[in-house]
Amino acid sequence: MNKNQLYELTRSSSFLWKSSAILILMIALLGTVIWKLKPVESKSVTHADLFLTAEDGGSQIAINTARFEEKLKNQLLRSRSFEEKLYALQYLLSIGGRRNQSILPPADQLSNVSEEGYEILVAFSHAIGGRSADAAEPLFELVRSTPPPPYANFALSLFYTTYSKNGLAIEAAKAEVKNHSNTASRTLLVDFYRRHNLLDPLKELQSDPKYAPLIDSFLRRDIALLTMDWPVLISTLLPIAYGDTQPSMLILALVAGVAWATLLLRFFGPLSWSSGAVRLAIPALLLGALSAHLTILAIYFQEEQLGLVRGDDLIGQAIYCFAGIGLREEVLKLFCFVPLIPFLAKRKNEMEILVVASLVGLGFAIEENISYFENSLGMDAFGRFVTANFFHLSLTGICGLTLTQAFIYRGSYINSAVSTFGLAVIAHGAYDAFIIIPELSEYSIATMIIFILASYQFFSWVRHLRSSWREPVSLSAHFTLGLIVVFGTSYLLLAWEVGPLSSLTMLTEEVLSLAILLVMFYREIPEEIH
Repeated sequence: MNKNQLYELTRSSSFLWKSSAILILMIALLGTVIWKLKPVESKSVTHADLFLTAEDGGSQIAINTARFEEKLKNQLLRSRSFEEKLYALQYLLSIGGRRNQSILPPADQLSNVSEEGYEILVAFSHAIGGRSADAAEPLFELVRSTPPPPYANFALSLFYTTYSKNGLAIEAAKAEVKNHSNTASRTLLVDFYRRHNLLDPLKELQSDPKYAPLIDSFLRRDIALLTMDWPVLISTLLPIAYGDTQPSMLILALVAGVAWATLLLRFFGPLSWSSGAVRLAIPALLLGALSAHLTILAIYFQEEQLGLVRGDDLIGQAIYCFAGIGLREEVLKLFCFVPLIPFLAKRKNEMEILVVASLVGLGFAIEENISYFENSLGMDAFGRFVTANFFHLSLTGICGLTLTQAFIYRGSYINSAVSTFGLAVIAHGAYDAFIIIPELSEYSIATMIIFILASYQFFSWVRHLRSSWREPVSLSAHFTLGLIVVFGTSYLLLAWEVGPLSSLTMLTEEVLSLAILLVMFYREIPEEIH
């Protein structure tokens, strides 16, 4: 196939939709295959899996599922640590009460449990499953022993937690540490302090070498916020951002980013290392990612030092959206674009400036996407690819272009740069306001209007700065392939977790809800499709 044939083929609407249908069908079949080949999970159940904790940390609710119950019955018998057996027993007794007191098997069926340990398990099961006032007396007797046996106070703290007596639970945990200091008892105490947001005692513990490994980056960050300890706040940025990140979600964010990045670079011209925009692409994306981390520091400053938090009333929430979210993100993305201006100003190529500035905005979006994808198992990858990714790159692209023009030409361009930036902040703030403010939710159509207006402005600059588009592979085909790759990657990851049919249904609903925006993109991409 020669270039002319490729040129015509990739500008054929019939070819685009037929090839897309074939690719989607192949991806759907692949999703079914990986679901069938998925191995049976043998992952152990943790305490965090078993209970939901109330927002105030005051009570716990056992998650009653047959899957957990069966696993935990087996966990009692298997060679697990003693604290895991206590957690398993706490859960089983919480969902079954007296009916489940018989769940504890005879001592000879339990591995790695001493006679003293079995006595604790029996007393613990009576304490939680009993209904009389003296049901917990055997457990209290063990605790009153001199010295109390290992895990007696540990079991007592879990007993108190079951009945929301959290102060007593903490005291029992402290007693366990005092009498039998080990990793399990220290972890229990740290978890209680974390659950009840008791940061002052945690601040004292983090200087203790025995506790320091148990205090993760999130807790260190929260403790540092008490005194605005900026070195600690800065040092915890990356561990918090990537510490628990699933590699699959990172890959998905990068796939979506590469799809947009390559399309943006093609706005400037053919993909070639000799292209200035291509050589600046990776620095621009990294600077954009940096702006996302700087935004976290800005949140600390605005919310913890200035008190600019999201209020409860309409005005307070609106101020937060505009002066908080919109202003800080647009300022920091533009701030991170500034180091690239000297390189761009030499060539004075305005399309290159627009593309590189857009890549900075895209870098911010890629970094932001990671946490969103973590929370949704990647389900919102397609939606954010179409909306948030483009919204960030378009606003930063236009602002970066006008700022560089002001740097190169000065004069009237300074006014243009200031007014463009102001409009970007207003658009960004309004976009978020109509999404997150409850009183404005019924007018959420405004977010789509704002998005479309920003898109029109961006593509009008693209058409103005480049009038000839003669590459063999059309931009529409490139955009279509990007959509399918993002859709397919998110589908395969979701299918692995919840199954192919449910995944396909959820993602198809996502695509249909964005149909009007997809039509807009195909209309605005500056080339003819027949």
